[in-house]
Parts: sequence; structure tokens; C-alpha cells
Amino acid sequence: MPKDDTSKQPQRSVLYHCTCGNQLVLNPNIGGLCQTCGRNVSPKLLDKDLGVTVPLEVTHNQTDSTTEKSLNSDSFAVIPPAETEEQIDAENLCGSMFGHFQLVSPLGKGGVGQIYRAFDTSLKRYVAVKLLRSGIGEGAASSDKEVEKLQQEAISQARFTHPNIVTIYYVGQQNETPFLAMELVNGEPLSQRTETQSMPFTDLARVALDIVTALDYAFELDIIHGDIKPSNLLISRDGTAKLSDFGMARSASSNSDRLSGGTPNYISPELLNGELPSIQSDIYALGVTFYELTFGELPVSLNGTHIPDWIEAHKNKKLEFPTPWPQHIPEAWRAILTKMLSKDPADRYQSYDELLDEVKAVQPSSKISARFFPRLIAAAIDTATVFSLAITLEVALMSNSQLFGGERPGMSFLLEALKFVPLLAYTCSIYFWRQSIGRSLMHIRVVNQHGLAPRGSRIALRSLLRMQFPWIFISVGLIIPDAGATAPLFQPVLWAASLIFLMFDIIFMLFTRKSRSIHDTIFKTQVVLDTADLNRLSKKR
Repeated sequence: MPKDDTSKQPQRSVLYHCTCGNQLVLNPNIGGLCQTCGRNVSPKLLDKDLGVTVPLEVTHNQTDSTTEKSLNSDSFAVIPPAETEEQIDAENLCGSMFGHFQLVSPLGKGGVGQIYRAFDTSLKRYVAVKLLRSGIGEGAASSDKEVEKLQQEAISQARFTHPNIVTIYYVGQQNETPFLAMELVNGEPLSQRTETQSMPFTDLARVALDIVTALDYAFELDIIHGDIKPSNLLISRDGTAKLSDFGMARSASSNSDRLSGGTPNYISPELLNGELPSIQSDIYALGVTFYELTFGELPVSLNGTHIPDWIEAHKNKKLEFPTPWPQHIPEAWRAILTKMLSKDPADRYQSYDELLDEVKAVQPSSKISARFFPRLIAAAIDTATVFSLAITLEVALMSNSQLFGGERPGMSFLLEALKFVPLLAYTCSIYFWRQSIGRSLMHIRVVNQHGLAPRGSRIALRSLLRMQFPWIFISVGLIIPDAGATAPLFQPVLWAASLIFLMFDIIFMLFTRKSRSIHDTIFKTQVVLDTADLNRLSKKR
């Protein structure tokens, strides 16, 4: 049978360690079956399971026997990134055993050491192993302070069981080199994102929520991270952000200055002046990180190698934002960054709960556009509600007109004006609640171009145009006097004009993208599914 052209191309495969101990060379797009235990290894499992391994070079001219021989000799070929002298030094340890962990390939550098991808021979999975940098290389030895620092990181981080904090599995020492094994995140550090471009705000908002939630949880356990920066924030393939590297962590309630430090470009001004780390210094470092992820550059770039130079840079450099402000980023995000990056710690957020509330407020809503009929039903419910209240109020006023003195001069005008109370109440509820009864019942919501709730004034003005028919219908009797020969002619003309506009708005929704109405187009809004409301409803069921 002739081979096609694709067979001539090198095929990418992965080495998978099954839970039974067997090793399989698999195509990550196809998966396979373990011949020893019968376990089905699906592509999804290869992508999510910690057993997924380093890519191998399997060329078209390899035979099954050579592949089997390379696996049995434990000398499989790893496809490395571009080599540097430092990476070559780090790769000298590849294949070494640290406890029951076999180092496979270097992943990068942490705050106090080198990080490796390693295979856990006990649980048959891949983990990240961190070694002290001073323990890498011949003749290097770790000082007591370095050992203490690594143990501090392990103990601090191992106390956490949180979906947004990297989990510590093990801490030990091999040949006077301390190490710790931790969760291997199937993703990348956010520092790789900032090297090429800024993050889309939708992704950044989710990262911000994950990391602030993790820091809030750590602070509840009396821990200050002490070294927040993009390289210590990992993002998995599903978009979940995880906080890592607690090497500079310290007790929030302790007055000890032991092991304080950080990364210069992310250190707050007060730390440079000799003050102790605090929740505000972490918030400043997080603000620098968010600024960098938003705009692809640092708010304050420190020069020189001495602390006085860094202090001077903070004093001279004022916080600046791009002009004009990018349209794809909500204005509220600028206010958050401004407060986080205040020079004075007292002007920053004083708690993570306060910061968390504002970060939640800028989380984009669902981008799933609401369909035509739910929107039409919601509008009908709102209109019927307003008319019902107006009619009820008018009947009550007419039946009690003598009680209110309806025959006195000016009182009849006041009674007519009271008919607007239901419409005014509706508009006020839109202004403060940002939601109507009809949309709430249909589980839909109005959002701006950022997926956020519009300002109260904007959505209230939008509601005036949306409810123009009830407004005009009720206004005609008040604006146009009952007396005069032309009054009976103006009333039906205005009603007909309002009805024609309403019909045109409905037709406009039918033929526009995402069922946008005229008032959506004017006020740059969109009606979407209220996923938060639907989630609450599903949980109750």
C-alpha cells in the first residue's frame, strides 16, 4: 500500500507513563490503549493528566525496535528549547534522582532556585521540582539560610489548598541540595505573555479575579506573598491563573524582617525605604503586574543597581496612562490601577475584600446575545407593568377626585402629572438597579461594549427611548389641552407616530446583528443572557 505525503513528515509524539508503570509512545491527537492494564488514554487525558510527558522526536524512519530500545534504556530524546549556557548547565542534572523524583528538563528559574520538570516514580506522574540555585553545579552548597528559605516557602505554600495556588507535594534534601516538588501547571507563566504583547482585557479580568482571590485566601492564613510578578503567576490552558513561588513569603502578623526582599521593578516605594512588607506592598506589586499585563510595559522602570537610584525613580516618575484611553478597556480599570499604584500605602486598598469587590465589578458579563423573542417578551412585560400601574392610579384618582380637590385651579394638572409616577418609578429602578422586571424574569441583562453594567445615567436614558410609547401615550393628555378644535387631531397623530417608531424598532432588531435595537445602537449597549442569574437558578433546582 503506497504511503501518502504526510508519512514523510516528522511526527510529534509524547511518552506517557501509565498508572500501572507501563510506558507508551502516543500521538497526542489520537491517544491509545495501555497493553498492560487496558487503560484507555484519550487525547483529553493526555492534555489534562499530570502523566502527560515531554515531546519526543519520532521520525518516519524509526522502527518499532529502536523506539522500544530507547524507552527501555530510559534515554529518550527530549526536544529542548533554544539552548543557552545557563540552560546547558542546568541540563547537566537532567536524569538525576532527587528523592523519588527524576529530573527531566529545566523549566525556568524561580526566586531562589532552578525549576525542573520531573517524573514522580512513586505516583507515576509529572511534577515541578525546585532546587536552590546555589545547589546547582559542582562544589555548590546551600547555606543554612537558603535551606531555611526553601523550607519556609514549602511550609507556607503547603498550607494552602486552593484552586488558584500551586500545591506543594513534597520537600526534601538530596546531596546537601534542598528541593521541593510541586504541582506542574499545564500552561505558562504570565511573563511570557508580556514579552510579546499585552493581554486582552477579558482574559486579564479573569486572571485578576483568580489572583486577588488567592492572595485574599493566603492573607486569611496570615501569609504575605512578598514577590508578586508575572513570572510567579501561572496560567493553565483552560485560563485558570495560579499563584506560585512563596520564597519571599512571611507572616503578616510578625514584626521580623527575616527574608524580606522582592524583585526591583515590582517593589513598592516603602519597601525601598526600609519598611516591612505588608498587604499594601503586595497590592502595589500586584498593581505593577496588572499594569504590565494591560499595556505591555512597566509603570515605573527602575534603573541602576543601587536602592537610592530606585527610590529616586519612584519620586520622579508619575503614574501615566495611554492617551487616549483604550476603548477596549473599561474606565473603572484605570481607577483600580491608580489606587493600587499609589505612592503612599495609606492611599491603596486596605484589604483584599475591598479590592476584590472592585475587581468583580469589572468582570465582563456573558457575551451570549439575547434572542429576539425573550427581548420582545421582556419589553412587553415592562410596558404592561407600567400601563397597569398607570391605569390603577388613574382609576384611584378619578374615584377620589373630590377628596383631592380635583375641581380647584391647578389641582387637575397635578392629578394628570401623577400619572407619570409609574414611569418615573420604572426609570429610577433602572438607574439604581440597572435591571427591569421584564428582563429579570427573562434572565437577560443590558451591558456596555466591555460587557459591564452601563452607568446609571446612560441606561436610564436608554430606557426613556425603549419606553417611548408609554411616555408619549400618557403625555398626550397632559401636553395637549382638551380644549380646542385641533386637539383631537394631534392626539392620534402622536400616538400613531409613536406606534410606527415602535414597529420600526422591532423590525430593526430582526435584521441587525445580535438583535440590536435602535436604542442599543445609540447608547452602544447590548442585551445578553444573564448567566449569573441562570447559574443561581440551576443551583436552586
